[in-house]
Amino acid sequence: MNISEIFAANKAARIPGNPVAGIDIGSRQSKAVLIAEGKLYTALTATGLFMQATAQELLEDLFSQSGLALLDLDYIVATGYGRIALDFGPVPSRTVTEISCHGLGASFLGDHIQTIIDIGGQDSKVIRIDPKDGKVLDFVMNDKCAAGTGRFLEKVANILDYEVTELGALSLQAEKPAEISSQCVVFAESEIISERAKGAKESNLAAGVHCSVAKRVNNLLNRVGILPNVLFSGGVSNNTGMVKTMEDFLGFPMAVSPINTVYAGALGSALFAGQYARKQAERSSSGAEQFTIDLTNLNNAVERQQELFIERAAGKKKNVAYLCTYTPLEILSAADVSHIRMLHAGNQKEVNSGETITQSIFCDFTKSILGSMQENYPLYSSLDKVYTFYTCDCMRKTAEALGNNFIPTSIFNMPRLLGNKDSENYLVTELDGFVKDLEKLTKEKVDKNKIRENIALYNKARGLIREIAGYRKHSLPALSSSQFQAIARSFYYLPVEDLLPRLEEILEQLRAYKAPEAGERPLRLMLAGGIIADGDNKLTKLIEEGSPGVRVVIEDNCAGYSPFAKDVPDTGGDVLQDLAAGYLNQAPCARMKPLSDRVDFSAKLAEEYDVDGVIFFFMKFCPCYGISKNDFVHRFQEMGILVLEIPGDYSTGDEGQLKTRLEAFIEVLEERRLTRV
Repeated sequence: MNISEIFAANKAARIPGNPVAGIDIGSRQSKAVLIAEGKLYTALTATGLFMQATAQELLEDLFSQSGLALLDLDYIVATGYGRIALDFGPVPSRTVTEISCHGLGASFLGDHIQTIIDIGGQDSKVIRIDPKDGKVLDFVMNDKCAAGTGRFLEKVANILDYEVTELGALSLQAEKPAEISSQCVVFAESEIISERAKGAKESNLAAGVHCSVAKRVNNLLNRVGILPNVLFSGGVSNNTGMVKTMEDFLGFPMAVSPINTVYAGALGSALFAGQYARKQAERSSSGAEQFTIDLTNLNNAVERQQELFIERAAGKKKNVAYLCTYTPLEILSAADVSHIRMLHAGNQKEVNSGETITQSIFCDFTKSILGSMQENYPLYSSLDKVYTFYTCDCMRKTAEALGNNFIPTSIFNMPRLLGNKDSENYLVTELDGFVKDLEKLTKEKVDKNKIRENIALYNKARGLIREIAGYRKHSLPALSSSQFQAIARSFYYLPVEDLLPRLEEILEQLRAYKAPEAGERPLRLMLAGGIIADGDNKLTKLIEEGSPGVRVVIEDNCAGYSPFAKDVPDTGGDVLQDLAAGYLNQAPCARMKPLSDRVDFSAKLAEEYDVDGVIFFFMKFCPCYGISKNDFVHRFQEMGILVLEIPGDYSTGDEGQLKTRLEAFIEVLEERRLTRV
């Protein structure tokens, strides 16, 4: 197909001229697009057991059509279900998520597309994009079960003795769609079989199933917002009955594409391949290589979740918050409550407001929590309850003040002594009380099996964040401190099932990172000590904007890397015992005993991330890190690592002094490095 005959002139001009290919390995079908010399070639095949063999089959089809060979290609981008397993030998390649590829591809397949409905074999997705360039603004996906996917339609077709390709046409013959109420594929199957036995028409059953799928997708649409100019992609987009049903739900027709929209992801992959080929050529000519990571999707997701939390639109029973990372999120998620960590670094008005409740010798973080409640900070105004597992005295008093002045608050004790079986057993009793308190709040029992399922999910999230952090060990780290802190922040606001695909997307970007072989190694810093709350970016900003030759490579605090350093064990025994062992064994707070365990952990991180200097930050009047700072400082000094102590608050008048101290510290580190050469 000639590109000029498929796309309008303004779009055709943006399509790469050099030969590139995009491959979309779906769960049921795989697609590929090759662009070369003003022409576009497509290939489609069933996804086989071996992804590489499927990709090879697609490429051979494309080469047969175009007369090209593998080595003629400048770049290949793979996407979809099986993208990670592919290898194209000497041809430059990388993977891109299907979310991004569908966004870019859809922007070429329709005019001013803003919303994409993608229903594939194993999942369904709704993606919102910028109509100008196809960049993803938000997305949501249903991958928990087969309901709402092509697999569901396949199973129904089998029950009705039809081919899945015939099911859509059959549904169009319906007089009245049957009511398929079950939310589970297995139960829906039973419902269909029962209705069929009662004499229900097959066409009505088929239409009912299509309505059931459409309802699922419509729920996803409502979560991201339905904007006009909707493109339907994925294998199910070829189902005429599904197209008609979705249009009935939308109330308007969907966009018409110049080619089959099943190729949206593969087309986007090929277009990305053209972009990467061009960037590669530019780097080769300039001799420079730059890497940037895009956190737009993650940040948008956090903002959207906060909006849902405020609007109480997340579909959960209650809104709760917690004060400390020792609060087991696995239990909160199993209780089906929306939950956030109270991590807001208040402005000066909120801090001053909080001080009218507590004492001036409390840290600004505790004051800002109380002040934010008093000043009706929207995220906290929508709470039903606050929980904390008692750590420092300031936090306990803050929790008591919250309960006395604003909102019901439950305080549970966290044993201080580490490596002690009695501490673990005591914590089990506290966790049992936590479960009972949540059951009283929600008026429903907490399923222990769901707690175990959430242990696995949260362990996976912790593991992904550890892997992301590992890219900062390179001589030139792939992530800045502000970027990693944004990633860590998302853990405390996003439901874990929404968090996981976004962490995977970030990792896919990082896997393309290759540290330069030449160039000066920047000075490497560690931020250690107390909490750096959400919005407290004063220190990080001064380092990143004022010191281009310096990189913070690890944040050893309870809002940075530390909470993700260890997993919760899953022994298959008492789930509360596993949680007690896991949370007591996590990177310890300075409040825990022996303090040497906390210091040892920090020292190990400094060694692992090969740091030149440590900035030990703690909130003024902090009873944990302010008092224990000398133990940390002495350990780093014994390791030959210089330390800068910075007591902090949320005021803005000390930035000049802080900037001077940082510059002086960095100058000392630079001089020290020069004397070692």
